Amino acid sequence: MPMDSLHAIGFYVSSALAVSGALLVALLPGTGARGTALAVAGVGIAGIYLSLSAGFSAAVAILCYASCALLLSGQRYRTIESAVGSVWRQVGAVGAAVLLAVLAYAAFNGNFNHPPVFFGGWFGSAAVGRLLFAHDAFATEAVAALTVAALVGATAAWRIRERGR
Repeated sequence: MPMDSLHAIGFYVSSALAVSGALLVALLPGTGARGTALAVAGVGIAGIYLSLSAGFSAAVAILCYASCALLLSGQRYRTIESAVGSVWRQVGAVGAAVLLAVLAYAAFNGNFNHPPVFFGGWFGSAAVGRLLFAHDAFATEAVAALTVAALVGATAAWRIRERGR
């Protein structure tokens, strides 16, 4: 089912926000700017989910990305020096952007909009997607909520342990 033009515009604007935010996280110096860029990427990902009518996933994404952005831009954030210099990290980010451009070119020029005769069998990715989102969408969202609750609990336990030291 094709998207109408308003949904398509929202999807592409959200995709641009997600990609630009992710590139800015990789390329910007300083944790404050990276935290803001991470929040922009989270808004983009949440917009993608909203344009695909996945409201709960959008809420989980915005919550997770906003929390990570706050942690990243906070005063108590500590970095670990890596063995690879910042120039190589930026080269890796540019390489990832080039790979994304190649994949986008392949997606737009490929024959993806015409369904093939063979749909992947009972264990293909299309079959798993249909199973998860057609019949078990509530269970999928429940697993996502459980994952978020587990991460919040683990973070709270870690913070309590750190205060005890």
